[in-house]
Amino acid sequence: MATKSRKYRALSELLPFQSSSDRKGCFALPRSSATTHRSRCGEEKCLLLQYRNKVQESVFRKPNMASSMRSLISNHSRYVESFRLFLENSTEHECMLEFIEKKLPDIISSIGNGKSAINILSVGGGAGEIDLQILSKLQARYPGVAINHEVIEPSDEQICHYKDRVAKTSNLENVKFTWHKETSHEYERRMNAKQEFKKWDFVHMIQMLYYVQDIAATIRYFHSLLDAKAKLLIIIVSGSSGWDTLWKKYGSLLPLNAPSCYVSSADIKKVLDTEGLKYQLFELPSSMDITNCFIEGNKDGELLLDFLTETYEFSKTAPLHLKNAIMEDLKKPECSGERDGKVFFNNNLSAIVIEP
Repeated sequence: MATKSRKYRALSELLPFQSSSDRKGCFALPRSSATTHRSRCGEEKCLLLQYRNKVQESVFRKPNMASSMRSLISNHSRYVESFRLFLENSTEHECMLEFIEKKLPDIISSIGNGKSAINILSVGGGAGEIDLQILSKLQARYPGVAINHEVIEPSDEQICHYKDRVAKTSNLENVKFTWHKETSHEYERRMNAKQEFKKWDFVHMIQMLYYVQDIAATIRYFHSLLDAKAKLLIIIVSGSSGWDTLWKKYGSLLPLNAPSCYVSSADIKKVLDTEGLKYQLFELPSSMDITNCFIEGNKDGELLLDFLTETYEFSKTAPLHLKNAIMEDLKKPECSGERDGKVFFNNNLSAIVIEP
């Protein structure tokens, strides 16, 4: 699901980071209420361009699924509206910003010690909103130190927006940017062919692991590139979120596009434990007001339901028993909570910091 970006979480094409090696795409991180609207609009535009230009034909997960149900991304304008409402009704940007402001400085406090230059790799950098926020913290911790910042991003549109953003941002004189227009799988294959195994001081994969085929191999490869004091940061939907509940229970009944979409921090933890990797997990509390979803005929509510299920006109096309079951579960504590007469969906994210 695209929250993605859930996501979200972090969305350049269907399975853009296919790998032998991402709610929701990267999400803009507003620094103030004055910039929130601008960053959200820019992020929305970039994400939608990716969906429009790169997403392949939607496929149903069940051959016998009602033919009237189809993926939300099959209708661009409907996706535009539903994604806009998600941004307006959720606190995802705010929770990610808080993490970067309060937690990231400690995480990166030693990665550049004794170095004349710091190497950063952004996997799925999108249009650069989050990358530039991270860079600002690195510059504050290591003033004047040269930074080599490389970006893996398969979308021309995103790279173009990224470059525009860099051109309009001050105080980046000590940062050298390099963009690689390719997927993570293509990057790995190219590096292996060249026998080039460059080490990095900080690697981040923010809201992109929903779109890889082999999550364990992807993590394993990029972890292998960490220098001695480096960190690998993953941000993804929390295993305690309502998204995880919906995906696990109803994913096979909805017209979503790829099995790798059903991944949360709980799945990532299992991978890391199996690999024997040391890590820290931070929960990023976030919510989304879905009150209108329970008002029959409410347009905004119907659009949010589309986004929650990634189904075009879910209210009108879903079988009645499926609609009723999802509506009932959306009110349960596993998905949402109520306060002041409103229903708030659990949109929590997790930030996972992996040691070398």
